[in-house]
Amino acid sequence: MAENRVGPSDRHRLRRRSLLKGVGTAGIAGLAGCVRSNDIEADGPAEELIQTGFEATGIEPPFETTIAITEDTERSRFAQLLATELEDTGFFDISISEYEWTTYLEMLNTAADDEENALFIVSWTGGWDPDDYVNTLFHSDNHTPTGLNINHYASETVDEYIDDGLEETSPDERVEIYQQLQEELVADSPASFVRVSEAAHVWDADSVSGWRAYPLESGTYTAIYAPWAGVYTDLEDGNEFVGDLGGDVSTTDPVSMNDTASSRATQLVYEGLTGVDFDGTVQPVLAADWTQLDSTTYRVALREGVRFHNGEELTAAHVKGSFERYEGEARESDVTDWYDGSEIVDDYTIDIRCWRKYGPFERRLFDLPIVPMAAIDGDLDLASRPVGTGPYRFNDYRAGDHWRLRRFEDYWFDGDERVPAPAPIETVTLEIITEAAARRGALEAGDIDFSDGVPSASLAELGEDDAYDVDRHVGGGFDLVIYPLYREPFTDEQVRRGCNMLIPREAIVENVYHGHGQPTYTPISPLLETYADEGFRERIADEYVRPD
Repeated sequence: MAENRVGPSDRHRLRRRSLLKGVGTAGIAGLAGCVRSNDIEADGPAEELIQTGFEATGIEPPFETTIAITEDTERSRFAQLLATELEDTGFFDISISEYEWTTYLEMLNTAADDEENALFIVSWTGGWDPDDYVNTLFHSDNHTPTGLNINHYASETVDEYIDDGLEETSPDERVEIYQQLQEELVADSPASFVRVSEAAHVWDADSVSGWRAYPLESGTYTAIYAPWAGVYTDLEDGNEFVGDLGGDVSTTDPVSMNDTASSRATQLVYEGLTGVDFDGTVQPVLAADWTQLDSTTYRVALREGVRFHNGEELTAAHVKGSFERYEGEARESDVTDWYDGSEIVDDYTIDIRCWRKYGPFERRLFDLPIVPMAAIDGDLDLASRPVGTGPYRFNDYRAGDHWRLRRFEDYWFDGDERVPAPAPIETVTLEIITEAAARRGALEAGDIDFSDGVPSASLAELGEDDAYDVDRHVGGGFDLVIYPLYREPFTDEQVRRGCNMLIPREAIVENVYHGHGQPTYTPISPLLETYADEGFRERIADEYVRPD
């Protein structure tokens, strides 16, 4: 741990960045007239920032760059609005490049090393803890390819806030830390936070009953059967539920799974020690109970009689091995941020040690699927065939076509007064449909029972049709623009701040997503209201993004 680390008692003394450092917000408004760079006039505070940054880096406008996106109609309109806004300044010459999803993922992983000259529009799904929204994307330890810090952003101050937030266990102190962290990220602008998405689920009202919309995209299909959360879904006729996936499955191994489609596809296959229910409350899953022995050690008692899909019985050795196989993998920070080792007390009891105090311990266990010993020993390749303890087991998969699961008959849950056993639905088929319009078409044709990806423009219309039920509420996902910090002029934070101020958030939400979601300026979703209440978000927007 660094000697100059800022502890909880010192964090009030951390200096926050002002909008223009030496100039400040008031200084922007006080600049007389327009600033010229060659034949280009900088008109207004945002363009003045960009002009100053161009001069500091020696870049002559217009700077040629591209906006890189996945193949998607809404994402294309998003990019066009952004490109128009930046080009209208005269400082940029923007093209738009579209990529197939898996190619785009590979590009993101190598962007900094290859010094890609591109701004990336990406979506990120956070979770139930504020750390989920910032650590993997912005901590300097999480540079790609072992993390998702795509542009290799590095800030000692941001690292300190992230580390302090993880170590703090007081709820009030954590709120203060994460609000200061968000302010620092907005001021420095390694990325621009544009839109908080909604969880918008549509299903056939005549055939599907009991459905509840899980707020996080990765957990879309949790509602099919989650006895630990008191939730299950039934069908009026038949025993096959047909939903959809908006992209192909890239991998099914938890240690390397970084895309939403893969998480959705495997949500019913894998389980962790804990779960987080539809209201954000931690619930026991594979852990029957847990006790904190001291500030960094937890004793976990496992459910007995739990079987993996390959027949193995769950023991403490599976937990230890599942955690330790993350080392050196793409998702290793999920574990290395806190895990210091574990000791097996007996077959069904394990002591888990953290290398520091760790505030989100119980929630983090939700994100770590426990896998069979065959995978831990290397005999089973989970990247092609997932095996867990969940209520459904993998059946078959055809790339670009469908993903299918079958009910696991030896699932550990015996039923209670809220949820029956076994799961009422026998087969879960997810059709891979990449075009949003085609997803609505499949729903209306009766080819699928459910979708969470119909066009935004369709939601209001479907909600007025008695044939469908629609559930919309704030989710944990957000859209952001990531800047190439490794290339001038984006090495200069003034350029990034100027671009951040120019992003037409309201127009993107209304014209691209038809009011689906809400504009945002900070990274943590208002799903976690205590960390991102409306007053805080509005203050940040007024001070850093839309100064008068």
